[in-house]
Amino acid sequence: MTNREFYDNHLKLLADNDVNVLVDHDYHDDAVMILHVAKEPIVLRGKEALVKQLGDYLTYIYRGFVSTEKLAITEDSIFLEATINTANGPSKVYDALYMKDGKIFRHYSGLK
Repeated sequence: MTNREFYDNHLKLLADNDVNVLVDHDYHDDAVMILHVAKEPIVLRGKEALVKQLGDYLTYIYRGFVSTEKLAITEDSIFLEATINTANGPSKVYDALYMKDGKIFRHYSGLK
């Protein structure tokens, strides 16, 4: 799977709203997520922490994908700026995904 195909499938998995499948399919066993959504970064390590965080995200915040404004893909990374619908209305987000073995190894995520 190319990183472009991975990105397209990641959006589908978000729409499917099954956090266990999303994390199992898309995240490396040693994945780390760094969230820039509060005063200090939030660092999550491992699939259990990701299931909790992303489960809360899908339940309480995420309401659907709108569009990708910027997308840069290399052999080992995906960087994007996008618009999503949230419980509070449309929001601009940005993500940098560093890939390893076809899965997300480091995920930096923020809100504009």
